[in-house]
Amino acid sequence: MDFRIGGALCRRLFSRRGFTPHYAEHVEDPVTGSEVLVMADPHTRRSAFIYDLERGKIVWEHRVGGDTIKSNPHIARMVTEKLPALKAVPGDIICADMDNRFTVVDRVTGSVKWSMRPDDARWSHDAMPTSDGEGLIITDYSAGYVRRVRVDGGVVWSRSFGPGVAKLSRIGGFTPSRIHSNSYGGDILVAVNQSFSGVYELDEETGEIAWSCPPLDSTRNVTFTLKPHAAIRTGLAELGGNLTVFNQEAGGGLLAVDRDCRPRWGIVKPFTIVGGAELYRPSALGLYETTHVFEMLDGSIGFIDWGGSASSSVYQLLEIPRSGRFFWVLAWGRRAGLEPEYLDPPIETAEWSETRIVCRNEGGGLLALDLYATYSILADTDNGKLWRHISTLEIESGGWGEAILDGYSAVRLSAKASDETRYSIYVSQRA
Repeated sequence: MDFRIGGALCRRLFSRRGFTPHYAEHVEDPVTGSEVLVMADPHTRRSAFIYDLERGKIVWEHRVGGDTIKSNPHIARMVTEKLPALKAVPGDIICADMDNRFTVVDRVTGSVKWSMRPDDARWSHDAMPTSDGEGLIITDYSAGYVRRVRVDGGVVWSRSFGPGVAKLSRIGGFTPSRIHSNSYGGDILVAVNQSFSGVYELDEETGEIAWSCPPLDSTRNVTFTLKPHAAIRTGLAELGGNLTVFNQEAGGGLLAVDRDCRPRWGIVKPFTIVGGAELYRPSALGLYETTHVFEMLDGSIGFIDWGGSASSSVYQLLEIPRSGRFFWVLAWGRRAGLEPEYLDPPIETAEWSETRIVCRNEGGGLLALDLYATYSILADTDNGKLWRHISTLEIESGGWGEAILDGYSAVRLSAKASDETRYSIYVSQRA
């Protein structure tokens, strides 16, 4: 059944009373040749199961054991090639049980044929085979780490992000020509289920951060990720022209951001915190708590939302949303001084029906925000002839300034202050 959510055309792929999948992947089953959804339900069924899309039938289910924790598995990854180090063959399922063991489940017998429990496990979450098949990339939601481990549990590298480290996805990387790529320098994405951050792209060999949203320099181009549980990289464009799509558990939707961590499309809403208490509210557009995003075999996007009274639903996004308002932060507590600083890249405004900025001078000297606009479709910052000074916002310490940036192709901003000060610039864009 096809219908619209927030201007996006969607198809419901799975929804069944008593099933609350938190994870799904769309694969061609190496055992049957059918297209299936492999899903994990950590809260209700506490099982991994396979749903045949053509037959509309659950064809396999494995309920995980254990009593150390109350909720798993959060992922169920189907093995698509032989992994001798894990004793896994195509069709087997990788998932975590409720004793914090990462397991390989035999597809035929339903028995656990391999397992490994990290010594410091608190809530084993995701496990993804390394590209060489000799180990795993794992996450622990409560301990707050992502690690590369050998099959015996030996740690190759470990990186801590704090509680909430959730699901992983693999970045496709370069085409054989080495010209097109969807990598920004890393191999895997990890989503961290925290209010302000975040999504991180890591080098599989070293664990080093190649990219993140918000950026590691959190004073520029900040999009608050609002409790993502999963993230994927889409597109295969040159020059970094790809998108990272993540769910927003707290925002009731999903969002696509570009390399500069600026929103491009999505279904989003604000997330409210009152007196330290976080408040989840369903989106007015029809989504409740969106827990997962994944890539379909045809390159489209799938997602999961918990909108049923006793179920969650798996959807395919057939058309991206054509409307909505998006909020991001061009500067966040950034320092300004006597020398002007351009906050490049320019804000592209041509595609948006409205672009509005609001700036707060957080203290110190008088802040001067200079705005330069161009009508050129080529927004070249090195060509001064393209840019016309359109206004200056002078903002006293503790004050606010506001401007609407409509009718141009792009607008450049520069900031300076009579004395050292900090400031923030909030951007609102309506599609």
